[in-house]
Amino acid sequence: MFGLITVEVASGRVVQIPEVASSATHHVNRDLNSFNRCVAVIARFPFCAEADERCEEVAEELRDLLSGIDGTALSGDGFWQTFCDDVATGNYADWDA
Repeated sequence: MFGLITVEVASGRVVQIPEVASSATHHVNRDLNSFNRCVAVIARFPFCAEADERCEEVAEELRDLLSGIDGTALSGDGFWQTFCDDVATGNYADWDA
């Protein structure tokens, strides 16, 4: 929540730094263009209704979209994999539905 998304200068990769003072990074995207295209999936919000049993299915659809944009987006426990896991558990559900 308090981390940063930044471009790693040497490689051009987009990475997440979990805490401002941290030297650890988590993979986000292979480059800034891929990041911009992946961010566009947020336009689908809300991803499912509260307590909707489709949340896992929607998360799989998002995984397919993201990996189609950038084959590295779901690497390890990176930013987008964590995002999709959160969608699957209903963290980005429409609570007013």
